[in-house]
Amino acid sequence: MTDIFIHSFRFGENTHLVAEAPSCLSAEELARADRFKVERARQDFLISHHLLRQTLCRYLQTDARSIGYRYGQHGKPHLKTAGRHELNFSLSHSGDRLLIAICNNCEIGVDIEQIQERSNPLQLAHHFMSEDEALQLAELKDPVAQREFFFTLWTRKEAYIKALGTGFFHAINKTDMNQISAGIHVPSSEDHQKYRVLDLEIAGDYKAAVAIRMDGGSPANIIATRVLEQ
Repeated sequence: MTDIFIHSFRFGENTHLVAEAPSCLSAEELARADRFKVERARQDFLISHHLLRQTLCRYLQTDARSIGYRYGQHGKPHLKTAGRHELNFSLSHSGDRLLIAICNNCEIGVDIEQIQERSNPLQLAHHFMSEDEALQLAELKDPVAQREFFFTLWTRKEAYIKALGTGFFHAINKTDMNQISAGIHVPSSEDHQKYRVLDLEIAGDYKAAVAIRMDGGSPANIIATRVLEQ
């Protein structure tokens, strides 16, 4: 059984953590926060990384300040010191929502996006969608349905490339997501058939997804996803 824990937070309920962040975060994280020119973005960074450390502490049973990170070639973070069972994590936020995904011994990526009414999916499609997906989008005449479809695909693909750890060096508009069962998808790329992408139910005006690498050809039905609202 592969357990995935999704910790769901709201920024508006955790604003007090802005003042507490300097006592918890590393000097490197605080320097990154200071580089934000928009104050809301700076505060969201401080809150999200404070909550990430607090969440990891529960699994590692250690002090928040003792947690260190190492980074992959394209910036994907991992714990600097791995234990017998390596803990993997991924973080994403949009609007007032923050998600932190945790699992053991498998690469993971999570994404959440607030559905934006002023967005134009038809104009953005070529950046994120394959030709077939763009055609499916164009067939939807209702603007609400278009936005729902677009943000659903966007989160699935972003979660997937986060699990890959390649960032946007991976051609997201060249990869389809093939459904293998309700809410579970596999990327069309033959090199990455071991990945599973799962839809998440977080809130009505958001779309979210989590992706994991299933080594050993594990079937989809052994994945257990638990969303913990906090």
